[in-house]
Amino acid sequence: MRDAVAIPITVKHRIGIDRNEDYDLVRDFVGAVHAAGCEVFIVHARNAWLNGLSPRENREVPPLRYDVVRRLKRDFPQARLVLNGGLTSLDGARRSSEGLDGVMLGRAAYHDPYLLAAVDAEFFGDSSATAPTRRAVIDMMSAYLVRETRNGESPRHVVRHMLGLYQGVRGARQWRRMLSDTALLESCGAGILEHAMLAVEPPRAQAA
Repeated sequence: MRDAVAIPITVKHRIGIDRNEDYDLVRDFVGAVHAAGCEVFIVHARNAWLNGLSPRENREVPPLRYDVVRRLKRDFPQARLVLNGGLTSLDGARRSSEGLDGVMLGRAAYHDPYLLAAVDAEFFGDSSATAPTRRAVIDMMSAYLVRETRNGESPRHVVRHMLGLYQGVRGARQWRRMLSDTALLESCGAGILEHAMLAVEPPRAQAA
C-alpha cells in the first residue's frame, strides 16, 4: 500500500476480538502494522464481538475501554493514536483524548453535523473562529447540490446526509420530514434545502 500511494496509510481497528480482552493481541497487531510503516491508528475502543450481535449492537454493546488506547500510546509513542467510539460531544471528546493525538467522531457527527461547527474554538483554541450559522451551511450545501444535480446526481443522495442539521433545536422534525418527502424532493430539486430552511427559519419581518 505504501508503494502504491503517496498519501499516509492509516488503519482503523478495534481493540480485541469477542470477549478476549488480552492486551497482547492488540499490542502485537499495532506493533506489526507500525513496523510495516503505518504511522496513524484510529482505534475504536471496543472489542468486536463476532458472534451474537448485530452490526448496530456491535457499536454499542461491547464496553468502551479508553485505557487500552492510552496504553497503546505509551507503548508506541512515535505512532499517532486517534481515539474513536462512544464520543457524543466536543467537550467529552477533548477530555477523553487527553494524552492522545486526536479523536474521530463518527455517528455523533453524522446524526448532528452542526456539532462540528465549534471544532476550531474547542480543539484549537481559535477564539476568533466564528461558527457558521445553519443558514450559511445550507447556502454552501445548496451550491454543491446544484453542481451535483447538473451532473446527474439525485438530490436525495445529497440531502439525506443533511437530515441532522437541526438536531436538538426547534424545527428539527419538520426539517427531516421535508427532506424525506419524495414528492417535495422531486418538485423542488436542487432547491430543496433552501425551501426546507425557509419553513424552519422563516425570514423575520422587518420593523416599519
